[in-house]
Amino acid sequence: MRNIFEIKDNFQTYREVPSLLVSGDFSCCPKPEVSIVMPVYNHPDFLRVALKSALEQDYQGAYEIIVIDNDDTVSGETPNFKVVKEFNAPRVYYYRNQKNIGMFGNWNRCIELARAPFLVFCHDDDMLLPNALSRLMSLQKKSGNKAIFSAFNKINGKGEYIKKKKVGKKIMGILRKKGHYNYSVFAHFMDEVGNGVGSLFAKECLLEIGGFNPEFYPVADYALFSHYTYRFGSIYNTVPTFNYRIAENETFNCYREMLDVDKCIWTCMKKAIALPDPLLDRIIRAKYNTRKIRFEIEFGQKDKSLKKNLKTTDKLLLKMIHWTFFIKRYGF
Repeated sequence: MRNIFEIKDNFQTYREVPSLLVSGDFSCCPKPEVSIVMPVYNHPDFLRVALKSALEQDYQGAYEIIVIDNDDTVSGETPNFKVVKEFNAPRVYYYRNQKNIGMFGNWNRCIELARAPFLVFCHDDDMLLPNALSRLMSLQKKSGNKAIFSAFNKINGKGEYIKKKKVGKKIMGILRKKGHYNYSVFAHFMDEVGNGVGSLFAKECLLEIGGFNPEFYPVADYALFSHYTYRFGSIYNTVPTFNYRIAENETFNCYREMLDVDKCIWTCMKKAIALPDPLLDRIIRAKYNTRKIRFEIEFGQKDKSLKKNLKTTDKLLLKMIHWTFFIKRYGF
Protein backbone atom coordinates (compact mmCIF):
# COMPACT_ATOMS: atom_id res chain seq x y z
CA MET A 1 0.00 0.00 0.00
CA ARG A 2 1.25 3.50 -0.88
CA ASN A 3 2.71 5.78 1.80
CA ILE A 4 0.01 8.25 2.85
CA PHE A 5 2.47 11.16 2.61
CA GLU A 6 3.16 10.59 -1.09
CA ILE A 7 1.44 12.96 -3.50
CA LYS A 8 -0.76 11.34 -6.13
CA ASP A 9 -3.22 13.07 -8.46
CA ASN A 10 -6.44 11.24 -7.67
CA PHE A 11 -8.50 13.74 -9.64
CA GLN A 12 -7.31 12.55 -13.03
CA THR A 13 -8.77 9.05 -12.55
CA TYR A 14 -12.30 10.18 -13.46
CA ARG A 15 -11.50 13.31 -15.42
CA GLU A 16 -13.28 12.00 -18.52
CA VAL A 17 -16.56 11.59 -16.59
CA PRO A 18 -18.55 14.86 -16.81
CA SER A 19 -20.63 16.32 -13.98
CA LEU A 20 -23.52 18.24 -15.51
CA LEU A 21 -24.98 21.28 -13.77
CA VAL A 22 -28.73 20.69 -13.64
CA SER A 23 -29.91 23.57 -11.41
CA GLY A 24 -28.62 26.64 -9.59
CA ASP A 25 -27.92 30.27 -10.48
CA PHE A 26 -24.31 31.47 -10.18
CA SER A 27 -25.41 35.11 -10.21
CA CYS A 28 -26.90 34.56 -6.74
CA CYS A 29 -23.44 34.04 -5.32
CA PRO A 30 -20.79 35.22 -7.80
CA LYS A 31 -17.85 35.17 -5.35
CA PRO A 32 -18.43 32.69 -2.52
CA GLU A 33 -16.08 32.87 0.44
CA VAL A 34 -16.71 29.26 1.40
CA SER A 35 -18.42 26.28 -0.24
CA ILE A 36 -20.52 23.66 1.51
CA VAL A 37 -20.02 20.54 -0.61
CA MET A 38 -22.41 17.61 -0.45
CA PRO A 39 -21.53 14.33 -2.18
CA VAL A 40 -24.79 12.36 -2.38
CA TYR A 41 -25.95 9.00 -3.61
CA ASN A 42 -29.30 7.63 -2.45
CA HIS A 43 -30.39 8.95 0.94
CA PRO A 44 -33.16 11.38 -0.06
CA ASP A 45 -34.81 11.48 3.36
CA PHE A 46 -31.52 12.17 5.12
CA LEU A 47 -30.52 14.62 2.37
CA ARG A 48 -33.61 16.71 3.08
CA VAL A 49 -32.38 17.25 6.65
CA ALA A 50 -28.75 17.78 5.62
CA LEU A 51 -29.60 20.33 2.92
CA LYS A 52 -31.91 22.22 5.26
CA SER A 53 -29.05 22.47 7.77
CA ALA A 54 -26.74 23.84 5.06
CA LEU A 55 -29.27 26.51 4.06
CA GLU A 56 -29.94 27.61 7.64
CA GLN A 57 -26.40 28.75 8.50
CA ASP A 58 -26.09 31.94 10.54
CA TYR A 59 -22.98 32.96 8.57
CA GLN A 60 -23.28 36.51 7.21
CA GLY A 61 -20.73 36.11 4.40
CA ALA A 62 -21.25 34.71 0.90
CA TYR A 63 -21.43 30.93 0.67
CA GLU A 64 -22.60 28.41 -1.89
CA ILE A 65 -23.92 24.86 -1.57
CA ILE A 66 -22.80 22.28 -4.10
CA VAL A 67 -24.68 18.97 -4.33
CA ILE A 68 -23.12 16.29 -6.55
CA ASP A 69 -25.31 13.27 -7.24
CA ASN A 70 -23.44 10.05 -7.98
CA ASP A 71 -26.55 8.04 -8.85
CA ASP A 72 -26.41 6.79 -12.45
CA THR A 73 -29.10 4.12 -12.05
CA VAL A 74 -32.05 6.41 -12.84
CA SER A 75 -32.65 7.71 -16.37
CA GLY A 76 -34.84 10.64 -15.29
CA GLU A 77 -34.82 12.74 -12.15
CA THR A 78 -33.19 11.06 -9.18
CA PRO A 79 -34.83 11.04 -5.73
CA ASN A 80 -32.04 13.39 -4.60
CA PHE A 81 -32.83 15.97 -7.28
CA LYS A 82 -36.50 15.93 -6.29
CA VAL A 83 -35.40 16.84 -2.76
CA VAL A 84 -33.21 19.69 -4.05
CA LYS A 85 -36.15 21.06 -6.08
CA GLU A 86 -38.31 21.18 -2.95
CA PHE A 87 -36.13 23.94 -1.52
CA ASN A 88 -36.14 26.09 -4.67
CA ALA A 89 -32.87 27.69 -3.54
CA PRO A 90 -30.86 29.20 -6.45
CA ARG A 91 -27.55 29.12 -4.52
CA VAL A 92 -27.79 25.34 -4.31
CA TYR A 93 -25.93 24.02 -7.35
CA TYR A 94 -27.01 20.50 -8.21
CA TYR A 95 -24.66 18.47 -10.40
CA ARG A 96 -25.14 14.96 -11.65
CA ASN A 97 -22.27 12.67 -12.57
CA GLN A 98 -22.84 10.97 -15.91
CA LYS A 99 -21.26 7.85 -14.45
CA ASN A 100 -20.88 6.62 -10.89
CA ILE A 101 -17.29 7.48 -9.97
CA GLY A 102 -17.28 5.85 -6.54
CA MET A 103 -17.58 7.39 -3.11
CA PHE A 104 -14.13 8.95 -2.92
CA GLY A 105 -14.24 9.91 -6.60
CA ASN A 106 -17.36 11.92 -5.83
CA TRP A 107 -15.72 13.53 -2.79
CA ASN A 108 -12.86 14.60 -5.07
CA ARG A 109 -15.29 15.98 -7.62
CA CYS A 110 -16.75 18.12 -4.82
CA ILE A 111 -13.30 19.63 -4.25
CA GLU A 112 -12.89 20.35 -7.96
CA LEU A 113 -16.28 22.02 -8.40
CA ALA A 114 -16.15 24.18 -5.27
CA ARG A 115 -15.69 27.81 -6.39
CA ALA A 116 -14.63 29.22 -3.01
CA PRO A 117 -11.08 29.11 -1.61
CA PHE A 118 -12.34 27.16 1.44
CA LEU A 119 -14.76 24.27 1.66
CA VAL A 120 -16.73 22.33 4.24
CA PHE A 121 -18.10 18.84 3.65
CA CYS A 122 -21.64 17.89 4.60
CA HIS A 123 -22.53 14.29 3.80
CA ASP A 124 -26.11 13.47 2.95
CA ASP A 125 -26.68 11.48 6.16
CA ASP A 126 -25.20 14.09 8.53
CA MET A 127 -26.19 17.67 9.31
CA LEU A 128 -24.40 20.95 10.02
CA LEU A 129 -25.24 22.96 13.11
CA PRO A 130 -26.33 26.59 12.45
CA ASN A 131 -23.03 27.99 13.73
CA ALA A 132 -20.80 25.79 11.54
CA LEU A 133 -19.67 28.29 8.90
CA SER A 134 -19.49 31.31 11.21
CA ARG A 135 -17.36 29.39 13.71
CA LEU A 136 -15.06 27.88 11.10
CA MET A 137 -14.53 31.07 9.09
CA SER A 138 -13.82 33.00 12.29
CA LEU A 139 -11.07 30.51 13.17
CA GLN A 140 -9.77 30.58 9.59
CA LYS A 141 -8.82 34.23 9.97
CA LYS A 142 -6.33 33.12 12.64
CA SER A 143 -5.19 29.83 11.11
CA GLY A 144 -4.76 30.59 7.39
CA ASN A 145 -4.71 27.43 5.30
CA LYS A 146 -4.53 25.03 8.24
CA ALA A 147 -7.30 22.44 8.33
CA ILE A 148 -9.86 23.05 11.05
CA PHE A 149 -11.28 19.80 12.42
CA SER A 150 -14.30 20.02 14.68
CA ALA A 151 -16.03 18.34 17.57
CA PHE A 152 -19.42 16.80 16.80
CA ASN A 153 -22.52 15.29 18.34
CA LYS A 154 -23.75 11.78 17.54
CA ILE A 155 -27.33 11.08 16.47
CA ASN A 156 -29.14 7.89 15.47
CA GLY A 157 -31.10 7.12 12.33
CA LYS A 158 -34.13 8.94 13.74
CA GLY A 159 -32.13 12.09 14.47
CA GLU A 160 -32.14 11.52 18.25
CA TYR A 161 -29.01 12.43 20.20
CA ILE A 162 -26.78 9.54 21.23
CA LYS A 163 -24.03 11.79 22.54
CA LYS A 164 -24.03 15.57 22.77
CA LYS A 165 -20.83 17.55 23.37
CA LYS A 166 -20.80 20.08 26.21
CA VAL A 167 -19.34 23.44 25.24
CA GLY A 168 -17.11 25.10 27.86
CA LYS A 169 -16.99 21.96 29.98
CA LYS A 170 -14.95 22.35 33.18
CA ILE A 171 -12.73 19.81 34.93
CA MET A 172 -12.56 19.96 38.73
CA GLY A 173 -14.47 23.23 38.52
CA ILE A 174 -11.28 25.04 37.46
CA LEU A 175 -9.98 23.96 34.07
CA ARG A 176 -12.11 24.79 31.04
CA LYS A 177 -11.79 23.15 27.63
CA LYS A 178 -10.10 25.49 25.15
CA GLY A 179 -12.05 26.72 22.15
CA HIS A 180 -9.36 25.36 19.83
CA TYR A 181 -5.80 24.05 19.90
CA ASN A 182 -3.09 22.88 17.49
CA TYR A 183 -3.57 19.37 16.17
CA SER A 184 -0.51 17.32 15.24
CA VAL A 185 0.20 14.19 13.21
CA PHE A 186 0.65 12.38 16.54
CA ALA A 187 -2.85 13.51 17.50
CA HIS A 188 -4.15 11.94 14.26
CA PHE A 189 -2.15 8.81 15.10
CA MET A 190 -3.89 8.54 18.46
CA ASP A 191 -7.40 9.65 17.54
CA GLU A 192 -9.23 10.05 14.22
CA VAL A 193 -11.09 13.34 13.74
CA GLY A 194 -14.12 12.14 11.80
CA ASN A 195 -15.04 12.13 8.13
CA GLY A 196 -14.48 15.81 7.31
CA VAL A 197 -18.05 16.96 7.83
CA GLY A 198 -18.17 20.29 9.66
CA SER A 199 -14.44 20.82 9.11
CA LEU A 200 -12.75 23.48 6.97
CA PHE A 201 -10.09 22.94 4.29
CA ALA A 202 -8.27 25.18 1.82
CA LYS A 203 -9.14 24.03 -1.69
CA GLU A 204 -5.65 24.76 -3.04
CA CYS A 205 -4.09 22.50 -0.40
CA LEU A 206 -6.45 19.61 -1.16
CA LEU A 207 -5.66 19.95 -4.86
CA GLU A 208 -1.91 20.08 -4.20
CA ILE A 209 -1.80 16.80 -2.29
CA GLY A 210 -4.08 15.03 -4.75
CA GLY A 211 -7.37 14.61 -2.92
CA PHE A 212 -8.81 11.37 -1.55
CA ASN A 213 -6.97 8.23 -2.63
CA PRO A 214 -9.40 5.29 -3.09
CA GLU A 215 -6.45 2.94 -2.49
CA PHE A 216 -7.03 3.63 1.21
CA TYR A 217 -10.70 2.62 1.10
CA PRO A 218 -12.63 2.65 3.38
CA VAL A 219 -10.60 5.26 5.34
CA ALA A 220 -9.20 7.45 2.56
CA ASP A 221 -10.47 10.44 4.55
CA TYR A 222 -8.25 9.49 7.50
CA ALA A 223 -5.23 9.17 5.19
CA LEU A 224 -5.89 12.52 3.48
CA PHE A 225 -6.48 14.47 6.70
CA SER A 226 -3.28 13.12 8.24
CA HIS A 227 -1.38 14.06 5.06
CA TYR A 228 -2.94 17.55 5.09
CA THR A 229 -1.82 18.07 8.69
CA TYR A 230 1.68 16.80 7.87
CA ARG A 231 2.11 19.38 5.08
CA PHE A 232 0.01 22.37 6.12
CA GLY A 233 -0.86 21.94 9.80
CA SER A 234 -4.26 21.83 11.45
CA ILE A 235 -6.17 22.90 14.52
CA TYR A 236 -8.99 21.25 16.44
CA ASN A 237 -12.15 23.21 17.18
CA THR A 238 -13.85 22.03 20.38
CA VAL A 239 -17.15 23.77 19.59
CA PRO A 240 -19.39 21.23 17.78
CA THR A 241 -20.27 22.13 14.19
CA PHE A 242 -22.25 19.09 13.07
CA ASN A 243 -24.27 16.03 14.01
CA TYR A 244 -22.79 12.71 12.89
CA ARG A 245 -25.44 10.11 12.16
CA ILE A 246 -24.83 6.54 13.35
CA ALA A 247 -27.07 4.63 10.98
CA GLU A 248 -26.96 1.83 8.44
CA ASN A 249 -24.36 3.02 5.92
CA GLU A 250 -21.21 1.82 4.20
CA THR A 251 -19.25 1.80 7.47
CA PHE A 252 -21.44 -0.99 8.84
CA ASN A 253 -20.39 -3.23 5.95
CA CYS A 254 -16.64 -2.60 5.94
CA TYR A 255 -15.56 -1.94 9.51
CA ARG A 256 -13.25 -4.99 9.61
CA GLU A 257 -11.46 -3.86 6.46
CA MET A 258 -11.32 -0.36 7.95
CA LEU A 259 -9.31 -1.59 10.90
CA ASP A 260 -6.66 -3.25 8.72
CA VAL A 261 -6.19 -0.13 6.58
CA ASP A 262 -6.05 1.98 9.75
CA LYS A 263 -3.10 -0.15 10.85
CA CYS A 264 -1.27 0.56 7.57
CA ILE A 265 -1.90 4.29 8.00
CA TRP A 266 -0.56 4.25 11.57
CA THR A 267 2.58 2.53 10.30
CA CYS A 268 3.05 5.25 7.66
CA MET A 269 2.69 7.95 10.31
CA LYS A 270 5.65 6.66 12.31
CA LYS A 271 8.14 8.59 10.17
CA ALA A 272 6.42 11.88 11.03
CA ILE A 273 6.42 11.30 14.80
CA ALA A 274 9.50 11.95 16.94
CA LEU A 275 9.15 8.85 19.12
CA PRO A 276 11.04 5.50 19.05
CA ASP A 277 9.62 2.91 16.65
CA PRO A 278 9.33 0.19 19.34
CA LEU A 279 7.07 2.46 21.40
CA LEU A 280 4.97 3.38 18.37
CA ASP A 281 4.69 -0.30 17.40
CA ARG A 282 3.43 -1.12 20.90
CA ILE A 283 0.87 1.68 20.67
CA ILE A 284 -0.29 0.36 17.29
CA ARG A 285 -0.87 -3.10 18.78
CA ALA A 286 -2.83 -1.61 21.67
CA LYS A 287 -4.94 0.54 19.34
CA TYR A 288 -5.62 -2.38 17.01
CA ASN A 289 -6.71 -4.67 19.84
CA THR A 290 -9.00 -2.15 21.55
CA ARG A 291 -10.48 -0.76 18.34
CA LYS A 292 -11.28 -4.24 17.07
CA ILE A 293 -13.56 -4.80 20.04
CA ARG A 294 -15.04 -1.29 19.89
CA PHE A 295 -15.89 -1.69 16.19
CA GLU A 296 -17.56 -5.05 16.81
CA ILE A 297 -19.80 -3.38 19.38
CA GLU A 298 -20.51 -0.14 17.49
CA PHE A 299 -20.77 -1.39 13.90
CA GLY A 300 -21.13 -5.15 14.31
CA GLN A 301 -23.94 -4.66 16.85
CA LYS A 302 -22.26 -7.11 19.23
CA ASP A 303 -22.98 -7.20 22.96
CA LYS A 304 -21.14 -4.64 25.10
CA SER A 305 -19.94 -7.48 27.31
CA LEU A 306 -17.14 -7.88 24.74
CA LYS A 307 -15.40 -5.04 26.57
CA LYS A 308 -14.27 -7.53 29.20
CA ASN A 309 -11.86 -8.90 26.59
CA LEU A 310 -9.90 -5.65 26.48
CA LYS A 311 -6.37 -6.12 27.78
CA THR A 312 -5.60 -4.08 30.88
CA THR A 313 -2.12 -3.25 29.60
CA ASP A 314 -3.55 -1.91 26.31
CA LYS A 315 -6.12 0.21 28.12
CA LEU A 316 -3.59 1.66 30.54
CA LEU A 317 -1.07 2.49 27.80
CA LEU A 318 -3.63 4.32 25.67
CA LYS A 319 -5.10 6.12 28.68
CA MET A 320 -1.68 7.36 29.74
CA ILE A 321 -0.94 8.72 26.28
CA HIS A 322 -4.32 10.42 26.01
CA TRP A 323 -3.54 12.24 29.23
CA THR A 324 -0.57 13.85 27.44
CA PHE A 325 -3.10 15.84 25.42
CA PHE A 326 -4.72 17.19 28.59
CA ILE A 327 -2.68 20.41 28.69
CA LYS A 328 -3.54 21.19 25.05
CA ARG A 329 -7.25 20.74 25.59
CA TYR A 330 -7.73 22.59 28.87
CA GLY A 331 -6.67 25.88 30.40
CA PHE A 332 -7.62 28.22 33.22
